[in-house]
Amino acid sequence: MLTARERNSALIEAIIADGLLSDAALVDAFRSVPRHLFIPESGALTANGGSLSATGNPDRWLTAVYTDNAIVTRVEETEVPRQRGADRTAATSYSSAPTVLARMLELADLANGQRVLEVGTGTGWNTALLAHRLGDAGVTSVEIDERLLGAARRALREAGLSPGTHLADGHEGFEEAGPFDRIISACGVGRVPGAWLDQLAEGGLVVCPWGLLENAGVLMRLERQAGGAALGTFHGGVGFVPLRTPGPVPPPVRDSGQQPDEYRLTQTDPVAPMLAFASAFAVSVMVPNWRMRRRWIGTGSGMWLCDRGGSSWVRIYPYGTSWMIEQGGPRSIWDEVEEALAGWSRLGEPGPDRFGLAVETDGGQRVWLDSPDGHSWPVGPPD
Repeated sequence: MLTARERNSALIEAIIADGLLSDAALVDAFRSVPRHLFIPESGALTANGGSLSATGNPDRWLTAVYTDNAIVTRVEETEVPRQRGADRTAATSYSSAPTVLARMLELADLANGQRVLEVGTGTGWNTALLAHRLGDAGVTSVEIDERLLGAARRALREAGLSPGTHLADGHEGFEEAGPFDRIISACGVGRVPGAWLDQLAEGGLVVCPWGLLENAGVLMRLERQAGGAALGTFHGGVGFVPLRTPGPVPPPVRDSGQQPDEYRLTQTDPVAPMLAFASAFAVSVMVPNWRMRRRWIGTGSGMWLCDRGGSSWVRIYPYGTSWMIEQGGPRSIWDEVEEALAGWSRLGEPGPDRFGLAVETDGGQRVWLDSPDGHSWPVGPPD
């Protein structure tokens, strides 16, 4: 069986060969801070839900640790502040895929002497990479889950590192240690918290996943401008766990058997564009305030859409050789989706990398296409 060190070396060399890791100091950090120190020896799950145990099946555990996939390290529990839009079994902490961390840290353009806030300590692996790169004094990390924070602190000590770690709500940043040159989060947001920009130095960067649908997220690099405005660019797709906050949780995205106000039969597959990354991302930007999940019924695989409160909804399912679309509630969400897809087509079916984010000095946020002065769509307030 290959050792952890051999597996780590092979993984890092593959990431370098793919062109995702080039900064020499980051390469040294990835080589020096092994991932396995930050993965629980029991209770973790693969991205597909398979259980992992370092004692029961050490080879399988090490193989998962040094494969370029996320590893779930905790699922939702009632005593933990819930994440917005999550169901009962959603992951609340995970170890990001190594290439995702490499892409994020490269986008952050790290340099000696910078002060960095990490939002979401999680397992502590990214915290450790940052501390190795910038030194313990340059890193402040906040985590909302006390048990996760305790485990991360133990792992950081084992790795010989001691950055500042704090039990705190990441949405509020950590003003006591600011201002920061960089704010980095592996948790995704759909609206950049105002506290982050307030605590970011002029010219500083926020790097994190951004998305209004979890299956259509991107990496964002947002730069604070003079006067408090900020401009962000999007860089490729990424899956993410939403940033958690205390507070009420929206109803689950599920079909509760409502009777529709409207039936519609179509020969064109309506599910495909909602599963294709580029079109789903565009619809998430152009249609406000909605959620989506797959729906399995006897006739095949369909889909369920609803607004945040669940009062307006769409049910889609195969119907013979056609598709049935049913919708109900005060909004005709599917009409809005069709209009957005038609608009996206007229614009030339742009991919996510042609979009970006603008944060105005008054706090307003909008997604723009090709240029901050081009087509744009407002980002609504947080739920």
